[in-house]
Amino acid sequence: MYYEPYICYYMKTKSTTFDLAELHTQSEQVNFKSLINCCCREFDNWSRYEGIPKYDVALADYMQSSGYTSFLRFDFTSIGIEVFVPLDYFSESGVHSFFYPVVERNCETDVIHGIDPKRFVELIAAFAKDAYPDVDAAITLGRLENSIHNLRGYLFDFQANNRKANQPEMSFIEAEQSLILGHSVHPLPKSRAGFTEVELAKYSPETGGQFQLSYFLVHPDNIIEKSSEEVLTTVQLRNDLLAGGDETLKNILTQYPDWKVIPVHPWEAKYLVALPEVKEMQAKGLLHSLGEFGPLFTATSSVRTVYNAESEWMYKFSLHVKITNSFRVNYPHELHRGYDASVLLKTTWGQGIGKDFPEINLITDPAFIMVSYQGKVIDGFSTSIRQNPFSGAAAKKNVGMVASLTQDGILGQAPRMLNLITEAASRQGKPAQEVALAWFTQYLKITIKPLVGLFNKYGLGGEYHQQNMLVEFDNNLFPARLHFRDNQGYFFRQGKVEELYTVIPDFGIDSRSFIGEPRLINFHSYYLLVNHLLGIVNALGRSGLADEQVLISLLYDAYWAEEEADTTGLVAHLLNSTILTIKGNLLTNLNNMDEASAPRTHPAIYKEFPNPLNKKVFSKELINPKGKDVVFSRYFAKEDVEITIRPLDLDRDLEMLHEWFHREHALKIWKMNWPIRELETFYRTLLAGNVVNSYIGEANGVPTFNFEVYWACRDLVGKYYDALPTDYGTHQFIAPVDPKLKFASPSTQSILDFVFAEPKVGKMVGEGAVDSMASIMNKAHVGFKIEKVIELPDKKANLNFCYREWYWAKFPAAKDFRNELVSALKPKTS
Repeated sequence: MYYEPYICYYMKTKSTTFDLAELHTQSEQVNFKSLINCCCREFDNWSRYEGIPKYDVALADYMQSSGYTSFLRFDFTSIGIEVFVPLDYFSESGVHSFFYPVVERNCETDVIHGIDPKRFVELIAAFAKDAYPDVDAAITLGRLENSIHNLRGYLFDFQANNRKANQPEMSFIEAEQSLILGHSVHPLPKSRAGFTEVELAKYSPETGGQFQLSYFLVHPDNIIEKSSEEVLTTVQLRNDLLAGGDETLKNILTQYPDWKVIPVHPWEAKYLVALPEVKEMQAKGLLHSLGEFGPLFTATSSVRTVYNAESEWMYKFSLHVKITNSFRVNYPHELHRGYDASVLLKTTWGQGIGKDFPEINLITDPAFIMVSYQGKVIDGFSTSIRQNPFSGAAAKKNVGMVASLTQDGILGQAPRMLNLITEAASRQGKPAQEVALAWFTQYLKITIKPLVGLFNKYGLGGEYHQQNMLVEFDNNLFPARLHFRDNQGYFFRQGKVEELYTVIPDFGIDSRSFIGEPRLINFHSYYLLVNHLLGIVNALGRSGLADEQVLISLLYDAYWAEEEADTTGLVAHLLNSTILTIKGNLLTNLNNMDEASAPRTHPAIYKEFPNPLNKKVFSKELINPKGKDVVFSRYFAKEDVEITIRPLDLDRDLEMLHEWFHREHALKIWKMNWPIRELETFYRTLLAGNVVNSYIGEANGVPTFNFEVYWACRDLVGKYYDALPTDYGTHQFIAPVDPKLKFASPSTQSILDFVFAEPKVGKMVGEGAVDSMASIMNKAHVGFKIEKVIELPDKKANLNFCYREWYWAKFPAAKDFRNELVSALKPKTS
């Protein structure tokens, strides 16, 4: 266990020493990683930056001295700053890994220096202030400092006690208490405001502290409780305490035979006895504090839910400690929601869930206790009683929450995912990469089909995020079953109201269990897809076990297999939407919102998030081509010209493009007549990204035109119409002024030939300026049709579309044209 005096004592008395400065650095970097990834999710002022620049001397010098050439660049130029984060691993699922230090550059002086996560928060807050005027960096900075401090302590304890967090086989409580680093996309993963150092050590899951529960004796008129079990929890607790052998306690309980015994977290007990209303109840003889008794419990990952391997129940307490950004309090409707779900699952209707979907075990909270005084619930007493399927012999099951499975390695240890797959491969005698794909495929089988089925047939759509979902492994370490826990998260879609009322009249009245289908679909897309399944994708990819693009395609296919059976629109939304809705944890924190404690008056901030399943039809060939060689060639006999296309080569083409964009006819339409250093920055970020790529077209070997291919659903233009993932657009600039050298029609035809050769392209998109007659005529010439006029930030534009058939109708020869050069270079895709 950790607190400052213990560290000093341990370091003085033990032969092994621990470098606290290094542990502090590790803690800072873990928190920094979370902050950066949250910023990537919630803001759009970042891009990748690749290569050492030629015209940015200060940045080039830094790169050469640091040895890093691949970065995330955060554009805070509106406040005079750029931030560069060295990239260790870029993730298709959105959780990247980094090297350190992170540096900022003063745009006026070009001075570059390292920064800590606190400075990064200050920059984010200043940048976000215009859009979110209530942003308060000071509160977030305090929580950040707390998170860093706490994590340093956990890392010290982890190292000092030789703990492991990465074993292929771990029991439920071992996995619960192995989440040392916290969630990788929460900005303050270990913030716990309210605990002292001693309490932090005693009550944190990371340190494995054990403690007795506190008990109160309360007048029955002040108790609200329900249970779907045969014996009320208060009665069972009284019997347990009477059997405990403490004579003083027995005498007290005997004096009050009808009074109710209720459990409370020992930290919360101290909080409660200081409340005026509790003092008043004590003075009136309505409540007595019994103190701490009984067996030892220990914290699970949520901190406030506690576990004992021999108890048939876990207790989910209210805890007025601000964990991350919220007090963790059980509210009446949440307690009723858990109880209602438990009652429902005991009916014949509810038992059908287990028969239809044995892959999912729904852990319920069949009972709750509340204390009321003068008509008002004292929420610190509110407790949910949860089933404990991991007691007795089952305590040794190899089962654990997904969050611990997806965690990074700790202090040099390999991540658990890597060890798990490596051991699974060893047991099967197969290569680890082969086993990883088979393991993931099995994971999807026990996840997507049953959870989509539950949503359709039974209307259940829970908050299936990483901490709420436990995975149980078979003897080969493959996922065999999932367990869902969360009394707050049992939601039913509105369309099931009448059906459920026939099972239990007025079901959900007190629990607010019914919500609309669109909101539940958003829950599924955020909690299960983005938070949970992409976390698995990231863990496999980050460990080098699989290509994330391949895993996302498997994920897409697993949902696609359920599309025909889905009647709710859930699968169609996941497959076809280009934007999903996610919670902005960083912005919620910067705005000091406590959505867990007051979800109606202080909601969280939600942001748009590019749908990762769209990657199924992402064309690496168009947007991330390999090499700089020619990728397309076509000879046009009428014009006697051979048009070739190659990816832009900055070393070869930058100065040429800089000159082109300063030509008179480029100034009005192209608007890229920037200083060459700015132009170089633009291309180093553009070419490193996954939205746009730039190409050079040559006519008879002479560079003549530049064009960009962009993925419309991730581009700005995609916000102006119902973009499809298969939409790709182009921008074209022809450099020569002399009509004899332009070759406009062959050049444009070649672009369409090149783009339409990619089977993943459904239609092409254009948005030429309405006042550019040349653009209008050129587009119409090859088959584009104007859809509507749109107001882009920099121009009024004609949004136009073109399908292959429209283009081929204009140029029948294009239908039979084959790019022999490209065909020889790469296999055809089906």
